[in-house]
Amino acid sequence: MLRSNEKAVAYLQKGIDFFISISLWCFVYYIRFEHFSDAQEGLWNEFLRAGIVMASATVFIFYRKGLYRSFRLRPLYDEVVASLKANCLANLVVVAFLYLVFDDRLSRAVLVGYFFASSVTYVLFRVFLRHLLRRLRRDGKNMRHVLLIGNGAAIERYVRNVKSYSEAGIGFKGWVDSGGLAEKYSIKSLTFSEIEDNERLRPDSFVCGYEGDEVSKLDGILRKIYNDVVPIIVLPDLKYAVVGHDIDSIAGVPAFVLNEPKFSFFDIFAKRIFDILASGVGLLLLSPLLFVLGILVKVSSPGPVFYGQERIGLDGHRFRMWKFRSMRMDTASGGGSSIPGWTVKNDPRRTKIGTFIRGTSIDELPQLWNVFIGDMSLVGPRPEQPFFVEKFKNEIPAYMLRHKMKAGITGWAQVNGWRGDTSLHKRIECDLYYIRNWSLLLDMEILLRTVLVVYGDKNAY
Repeated sequence: MLRSNEKAVAYLQKGIDFFISISLWCFVYYIRFEHFSDAQEGLWNEFLRAGIVMASATVFIFYRKGLYRSFRLRPLYDEVVASLKANCLANLVVVAFLYLVFDDRLSRAVLVGYFFASSVTYVLFRVFLRHLLRRLRRDGKNMRHVLLIGNGAAIERYVRNVKSYSEAGIGFKGWVDSGGLAEKYSIKSLTFSEIEDNERLRPDSFVCGYEGDEVSKLDGILRKIYNDVVPIIVLPDLKYAVVGHDIDSIAGVPAFVLNEPKFSFFDIFAKRIFDILASGVGLLLLSPLLFVLGILVKVSSPGPVFYGQERIGLDGHRFRMWKFRSMRMDTASGGGSSIPGWTVKNDPRRTKIGTFIRGTSIDELPQLWNVFIGDMSLVGPRPEQPFFVEKFKNEIPAYMLRHKMKAGITGWAQVNGWRGDTSLHKRIECDLYYIRNWSLLLDMEILLRTVLVVYGDKNAY
């Protein structure tokens, strides 16, 4: 989708990145072997060959990671993070390759020095390039002119984002079939006949978007413009893609996959390893407390120490979630009855010790075992009883999508105050937000906020 001048910029970037890599490699070599008295001599040719390998691999990995594509509508932060990740990967791959191929081991000081020097330099270069392009676009250069076709929420959101990010250098030639949106955003309203008859209106790309019943118009629109060298961008109607979407190939046919969270194998593996380690350490460290609580529960009223209740987890899987029993055995919830129900404030069913452990949430600690064996995660949407799942799945939009993530002991809803007898709609909104934005850092933030906020929360009954 790059125009010829943007392709030239991409080629120039590759050349500069190669030059940065080889220059820094030689500079770090010079510092290590020319300024230290204990340095070995006669290694220049070997290090130069290794530097060429490093520079070539860096450019290739930067290319594969999309760093030479346009970042017009993406913040500088995204480009910086992508650059650091790609440079880290390039260093790891090349170091592994060099240690396998080269007979003599390369200096670790050079490798470490090069990694930090290149990371800083690549970031500074991209910051400088952003600043340069911003100045050019202010002068009307390096602009991309778009012709809009269609109406609906997706194309309106696109226009709104472009207008709020003026440094992207995107201008609008006009808007065809806007349904009144052109006037709202002060963009020239056009017809197809005007575009066909006026070469000056020829854009750098078409952006098309319809939704609802008007999606059928796309076929006629694309029939008119598909056989053109001008790139075409279609904004699909994704209002039902609540927790994300992806493009896949099914039987060789490109397809949108809706509501499948974009977690890689590494993401899932890392979350599971974190859960196993944290829950295992937690069970060991808290074992004296768990033992004492077990005795207190046992003597508070007749019945078992633990109470297991059937819940719905990942992909609708049923499992038994464990808690310290906090209610008498002859009551509806928390004591072994099959009657479903939620606890309420000043619930008369609680035992004396049950009031304390529910108020401090330590009745949930046995769920560390659920996490350790894989039924739950430390962080995720709270699992619900099958009765309520059946009740709410047809009453609350997107309710079942919360089961796209493994259930958790705590979650985004809980640390934001939507716990216990609170708004179910707000809890679902928080669960879906968590699934869309999941990361290990977010999990750690939620765990920290759980310690600070949830224990003693006014909604914990």
